[in-house]
Amino acid sequence: MKSFKYIFGMNSIYLGNNYLWTSFESLFLPFEIELLMPEKLQSIYLGMIAFTGIMIGISFNFFSGTISDLLNTRIGRRRPLILLGSGIVIISLLAFVIINKSILSVFLMYIMIEIGSNIAYGAYQPLIRDVIPSNQRSTSSGISGFFTLLGSAFGFGISGLLMGMHLLFYAIIIILITILITALTNFFTIQKDDYISKSELISSKLFKFIKNLNASKKFKWMYIANLFITIGSSGLIFFEYYYFEYDLNLKNTAIYVAIAGVSILLISALSAVAIGILADRINKEILLLIFPLTSGISILLISFIHNFYIFLVLGSIIGISYGNYFVITNSYMSFIVPHGRVGKYLSIFLVSTEIGSAFSPLLYGFILFIFKNLGPLAYSRLFEISSIFYLVGFIIILFKVINRKTIFKLKL
Repeated sequence: MKSFKYIFGMNSIYLGNNYLWTSFESLFLPFEIELLMPEKLQSIYLGMIAFTGIMIGISFNFFSGTISDLLNTRIGRRRPLILLGSGIVIISLLAFVIINKSILSVFLMYIMIEIGSNIAYGAYQPLIRDVIPSNQRSTSSGISGFFTLLGSAFGFGISGLLMGMHLLFYAIIIILITILITALTNFFTIQKDDYISKSELISSKLFKFIKNLNASKKFKWMYIANLFITIGSSGLIFFEYYYFEYDLNLKNTAIYVAIAGVSILLISALSAVAIGILADRINKEILLLIFPLTSGISILLISFIHNFYIFLVLGSIIGISYGNYFVITNSYMSFIVPHGRVGKYLSIFLVSTEIGSAFSPLLYGFILFIFKNLGPLAYSRLFEISSIFYLVGFIIILFKVINRKTIFKLKL
């Protein structure tokens, strides 16, 4: 059994990572592109830059997860790549502060940040299987979800506030410091717990990649469902800035992005720990089913309503549902991936998230471009298509992943 102090320290790195990405995806990239490109081309450039950067990051995540399965250094197998990735992010953020005056420089710095972040993420994601007992994994996922959503709230709140005050430099420096602190906290918390055990060295020779991938039907279908759900959700954050400015006609957009982000994500973060603890007591599959359906319905409702305060209410429901979907998924996947290949398989699963995250802004950028003559209705089409992806993911989980006969059975 691990103490709550240990679990908090191990998962703290999610705070820095999501503080970084929420700030970039919802504020920094849209803001920089708005300064550098005409309005009609902003959504296209934003979608293309996001797609390219995320797709490049995928390969480094897979590389990191796979290599960290095999490393056996004096400081463990996961920690060297966690430090390497975090270091690349910190250096890239410093460069972004200095070099952000052209679309090419913004693009290149975004790619470097993607590379560093994915190297670190690919290494620390398997820790839930490496060091956390099976009866605490949902609790650990709940805490990681709490830090994930809290980091996103920091991104919207702190970065949004500083952007509203035209203080981009200070917004980036605070992120840099947070990443440094949380990476070091993770590093010193896990200490030597991530060494390769003899049993894993033996089992690693017994498992073949393709064989195991084909053998796990749940893994394959969950991979596909996750792809659709991620496409339905992740791209929206890139265009929230433009949605508030061009659809809701809100002035000082960054401040409203901050208000919405903080309000929604603080509520979501508080729910994540409770859901994680609950998931250790009930069948996780019912939660896998409920959260995507709830998010899809809420996003569909947003397409009919163009009001900031109603957006906050529905956005809070989406935040709770979508955030906790990933909390449960993180725990659920730790049980169905092969022993001795956890880094590789969780990286493979993350590829579905990354591909969805890359394709989503590209798709939504083209949707907004295609429907640009509809004015505010272009965003209604965006939300409607998003809800369809959620529905497809829900159907796949319902018919291909969960055991419908035992889904309501409690763990007593």
